[in-house]
Amino acid sequence: MAIEPVVQEKVYEEIQQELGDDEITHEKLSQLQYLDMAINETLRMYPPFIRFDRVASQDYQLGDYHIPKGTIINVPVYSIHHDAEYWPEPEKFIPERFSSAEKAKRHPVTFLPFGDGPRNCIGMRFALLEAKIAIAKTLRVVEFQKCEKTEVPLGLGKVAVLTPKNGIWVRV
Repeated sequence: MAIEPVVQEKVYEEIQQELGDDEITHEKLSQLQYLDMAINETLRMYPPFIRFDRVASQDYQLGDYHIPKGTIINVPVYSIHHDAEYWPEPEKFIPERFSSAEKAKRHPVTFLPFGDGPRNCIGMRFALLEAKIAIAKTLRVVEFQKCEKTEVPLGLGKVAVLTPKNGIWVRV
């Protein structure tokens, strides 16, 4: 949010409008729609895992391709999340991509930060709830700003779990 002050301000205003200084409850958090969009856009740009694998449980014919049972299928999450066919200007941070109207235009498997199907991340709902609580509590009292060490764009490590290469530097 330090490099997107307009987004940070919108999230802050939504938090003030919906929560004010009241206690944070699950019901009130569910009303923070713009915060949801900002979190989802962050997960699109920086998914926790750059890929996940699945094993074909049976033989499958996909067009001209035969996929034998037992084949390991690699799902390239980072590449899908940065594909301009699904995400115009994929390098730009645009939370509005996750409005109800925009989501309805996309195939659901173009957004996979927690995987998909029966083997998706068991902690997904908890992680999203924790992120919302942390952001709501933090933005009530501080503002994030870029500093001289803030990397734009963020350099990423070359491992399966997406991590910043040189940390994340901001001024609070």
